[in-house]
Amino acid sequence: MFPLVTIGRPRIEDLCLKTSLRHWRRIGATLGLCLLQAACGTPQVAGITAPDDPQTRELVTQTIDLVATRYIDPISRDQILVNTLDGLSEIDDNIRVDITPDDLVLQYDGKTVQTIALPQTNYDQTSVEGNQIWSEITLRGLGTYRAYSPVLRNSDTLDVQAALVSGAIRNLDRYSRYEGPKQAETARNRRDGYIGIGIRVIGGDGYPVVKLVHPESPAAKAGLHPGDQIVAVNGEDMYGKTSTYTADLLHGEEGTRVTIDINKADNRAIVPVEIMRERVIDRTVFAETRDNILIARITSFNSATASTLGDNILKVQLYDGGLKGVILDLRGNRGGLLQQGVAVADLFLENGPIGNTFSRVMAARHTFRAGNSDLTRGAPLIVLIDGRTASSAELVAAALQDRNRAVLVGSTSFGKGSVQAINDLPNHGTLTFTWSRMTAPSGYTFDRIGLFPAICTQSNDNDTPVHRVSTALSQRDQTASMLTKWRTLDYRDEKSRRELRSVCPAHSNNDEFDIKVALELLKNSPDYKNLAFVGQQEIADTFDAH
Repeated sequence: MFPLVTIGRPRIEDLCLKTSLRHWRRIGATLGLCLLQAACGTPQVAGITAPDDPQTRELVTQTIDLVATRYIDPISRDQILVNTLDGLSEIDDNIRVDITPDDLVLQYDGKTVQTIALPQTNYDQTSVEGNQIWSEITLRGLGTYRAYSPVLRNSDTLDVQAALVSGAIRNLDRYSRYEGPKQAETARNRRDGYIGIGIRVIGGDGYPVVKLVHPESPAAKAGLHPGDQIVAVNGEDMYGKTSTYTADLLHGEEGTRVTIDINKADNRAIVPVEIMRERVIDRTVFAETRDNILIARITSFNSATASTLGDNILKVQLYDGGLKGVILDLRGNRGGLLQQGVAVADLFLENGPIGNTFSRVMAARHTFRAGNSDLTRGAPLIVLIDGRTASSAELVAAALQDRNRAVLVGSTSFGKGSVQAINDLPNHGTLTFTWSRMTAPSGYTFDRIGLFPAICTQSNDNDTPVHRVSTALSQRDQTASMLTKWRTLDYRDEKSRRELRSVCPAHSNNDEFDIKVALELLKNSPDYKNLAFVGQQEIADTFDAH
């Protein structure tokens, strides 16, 4: 942690002289401004404190530059400046920030305490010097507010940094967020895994107790089970230790060993166990097989999702009779790593488009295409979606639907067709913001509209899978017409968007009925193909355009 520097209480006239000669000469040279305009002319200033923390300076500079140059919609640096400083009001609600065409106006407790002239715009704002100017103004504002606010002066550095970054993105879309160092580490572990033995523990009272053992992890291979007590780690007694402290001891470098004394849940004996640390990645694919049909539920997309699903497909292909179909359950899947979503779709597609991303940022524009082989060799495919299916999970379903590779079953999906960039910050936190939108192979974006299923499973309690399939077949022409409207809608047209989504309203559904509908459809190949190719003619020209 880097503490903020506090300068004592000199006389006002000495303060102005020292300021011009010492600490703020860098800002004066850059901006041609007196740092303490308000202090020099306002005798009630209690003292000046300024953050001379290199980490905070770098964090502010990076945040302003990222939001200004990489957020999906243009936003001016002066507006980012106001938002960043106004974020401090989360710590002290006496803080208010305003702006005029020429000045930044800092207010505290209803009074203007400082006015800072804004820089001229006749320079390259994207240059290092340009970014530094806006950063320096932000730090000046922070220094002034710390002079007036006892709450801010006594705040932890990480809390101040969180307020600044959260302020910078407060007017962006709802998917933009800041995560502090601890939250960011948890999110990284969820995406990419962590080095450890693969358990979660409950600590604090008595000896830590194993709560969960990840399947196929080093701990699982060593025979650990939920309910086991951890008595010692590398000889250190663990009585009364917290779960965080215990986890820190169990983590380490990949390939190193840790010795744990275990009191098994079903045995009073204490057993020493030596376990080698490995990369542990959360399980996201939960598979079962019914009559050679693979039912794979994917809860999210992390770095192991596509490979795990591929392994399950290959395993079922070895059964007598081979793989007869796949039910890909994406209900409740809120997304995750975009590249993993693309890789999952690629497992079922042979050549051709998977989707695109478009943005004002060149680095955010991508075209995704499938390889030259379908791992399932064309096995019938049904994708289950619901109102919580979102983001990269929607891209998977959209690609498979547009390519006539799968039948979608369930309800209208969530409608999050945007892509977020995750940026590491100097304090080990992360800044996440939207920088592109996704389009399906047919060219439409499902942002705010979602996906429309060929079989809508919202029905009364007396409905049956057979009836639901037969109804969908009888309404095939209406479904084709609906898909045409869906793919030609301007996603910004809120009224039309609501009307289309109301045809099969989004809902959450984790029950077995959707799976039974899917299994019923897979019994009859002609019926499956009939619904899989709904709307084929409508998107053929779009494919040609690619």
